[in-house]
Amino acid sequence: MFTKIGLKNFRTHKDSEIELDDTTLLIGSNNSGKSNFFSGLHYFSRLVSLSNPDRGNPKFQNNRPNVSTELKGNNYFPQKHSLSKEDEPIGFSCEWSLYQTKITYTLSIYPDLMFEIINCREVLELVSPNYNEIHTNGVESPATRLDLRKIIKNSNSKRKDIIADFFQNLSSFYYYNFQPSFLKGEGIPLVFFGGKKQPATKKNYIKEFRETNWYPNIPSEIGKEGSNLQDVLAYIKEYEEETYHRFFGYLKRFVKNFNGLIIKDGELKWQFDMGGSNFPFYEPDKISDGIVKAAAVALLCSLKNPPALILLEEVENGINQKKLSEFLSWLTNASDNSTKTQFILSSHSPSVIREFSNKLDFVYNIHLRERDYVSKLTNLNDAIKPLVDMGTIQEDSTIKRNGKDVIQIKPYHLIELFYNGVLGEL
Repeated sequence: MFTKIGLKNFRTHKDSEIELDDTTLLIGSNNSGKSNFFSGLHYFSRLVSLSNPDRGNPKFQNNRPNVSTELKGNNYFPQKHSLSKEDEPIGFSCEWSLYQTKITYTLSIYPDLMFEIINCREVLELVSPNYNEIHTNGVESPATRLDLRKIIKNSNSKRKDIIADFFQNLSSFYYYNFQPSFLKGEGIPLVFFGGKKQPATKKNYIKEFRETNWYPNIPSEIGKEGSNLQDVLAYIKEYEEETYHRFFGYLKRFVKNFNGLIIKDGELKWQFDMGGSNFPFYEPDKISDGIVKAAAVALLCSLKNPPALILLEEVENGINQKKLSEFLSWLTNASDNSTKTQFILSSHSPSVIREFSNKLDFVYNIHLRERDYVSKLTNLNDAIKPLVDMGTIQEDSTIKRNGKDVIQIKPYHLIELFYNGVLGEL
């Protein structure tokens, strides 16, 4: 599991770091930097994914051997914080643990303006009982590729297998900002092809599987906005029975009269129990926004091998507040104490914040400091402690978690802080 993650000089994030649990929450107003934080984590994960030394192996899923792994100017200049100094690199850092082993990894990207190239530095430190390792790339001499993963694979490291697991997890960050029109199959996403944006080609995963026996990478194929959800669900219905039954169970708890998915005339239909012997089915565009949003999250929670880190933006949009607690419980269940996956959520809804009243140490408030265009992250538990000491708010109990005093207050007290504007000032 990942225990810490951070960005430096990435867009509005000058120096931002958070600690992670099974579910971690970012709150803040619009344009405060929540999306930039998600974009940064996803961006670095994709860079690491491209550095996979197995990319040329035909057995490597979604293999694209012709993709260049050399860092380019578009890996740096559009992402750099506009007011940071010229010699300050953009960077990423994380801590990851498995059993008694902890790995710390940092990546920095910086330009060599004299030669108009982009360089990187990578440092990985592994600490386990009675054994340490440090591996570097681009530290003693400049490097234009993220080659540390390859270097370690070809080294005599005694822990190369667990390091490979770490890099596999780091390559598996997925960022979603689900939009109803896309989730229903109405929106057409744009992709870069031939140097310009063009409408993406609609995919038929059932046909492709029948012809090539190719298993789609479902977290990737769903799409950031959810544009391929209906086609992915059709494939799941036909060929991944175990995943479909888990998906059905989640959604049935959310919508009691949901009766399943059927494929009729080659198209996916949604069926509901309307009482008696009446089981009508509907086109996806007739389904409510909240149900298709819940379906997308239910599918992610149903995967046998979910992504290591799932980033969900504005998680509450379209979800009935009465269903929110049930909805968020899916994430806890799917995470399985962070052993299978982890979630970072963003929200500016008091209904979501209320659900985290017993784990304020994993809630972070983001606000944009306008004088230098920097997003500042504040841990809510640390911020509330002085308010408790001053008697501004009354704690209900304090517990010890990971060696830290964690303040617990009643959900309605937390909502009062939100509506009084106190949380936005922390």
